[in-house]
Amino acid sequence: MPGTAYVFLDRDEEQRRLIAQARLFDPSTGRLFAAAGLAPGMRVLDLGSGAGNVAILAAGMVGPDGEVVGVERDARAVASARARLEAEGVTNVRLVEGDVQTLDGLEGPFDAVVGRLILMYLPDPAAALRRAAGLLPPGGLLCVQEADLAYAWCHPEGPLWARIRTLFLETLDRAGVEARMGLGLQHVFRSAGLPQPRMRLEAVVVGGEEAPSWGWANLVRGILPVMERLGVAAAQEIGPGDLAERLDAERARHDAVVLGPPLTGAWARLPG
Repeated sequence: MPGTAYVFLDRDEEQRRLIAQARLFDPSTGRLFAAAGLAPGMRVLDLGSGAGNVAILAAGMVGPDGEVVGVERDARAVASARARLEAEGVTNVRLVEGDVQTLDGLEGPFDAVVGRLILMYLPDPAAALRRAAGLLPPGGLLCVQEADLAYAWCHPEGPLWARIRTLFLETLDRAGVEARMGLGLQHVFRSAGLPQPRMRLEAVVVGGEEAPSWGWANLVRGILPVMERLGVAAAQEIGPGDLAERLDAERARHDAVVLGPPLTGAWARLPG
């Protein structure tokens, strides 16, 4: 996708991955939005809506008197998410095609701007937040959540987990994705001319049979075409078909725990 470093290219597979991922991330995002002050009746702009997960979450918090407008660049993602909204009976979300870097054509005011795991892919995240803040009135809320993907995925870490993590991070680096955007949010807010943000960090840690090894296998499978294109690794080196099973078997052998990516939330209100 021109203008971004988005690395998950198979749209149908990506929609499935995002919906599955939401099972891990939505509780943390919901707590972040509540702490930041998302409330019934608000009009909210969701940056990079993808499969619609964050838009649906925000829609439940703003209620029937509120509205969520989700902006997403990929037309296929917009069509798929609209079908999902209709199937789930969500009526207070409107999805539009647009570039989150520029937000051209978006009309405010919004009471809040939110986003999850989107700034890491943008060429200029501070400029994107500055543009988004321009759609808020005085006192408007800007709240985003980003990850630190360079953390330890599994502990103790076996050789397969270590190898997969190394290849994944090398791919992000070569593709121009900021793997540690979560820890950089203060700098991004300040560079955008925004007030000092309040921040919080959460991570999921799970052991035993419920450990979500599948989530990291999904990430690697999703990025595999870019991994091959950039010469990081070939599919036969990864073995994507049974990767989740092999990762989980190694976890079990080491009696390890699986760690979800540390998610840093940052929020600020405009002066006024």
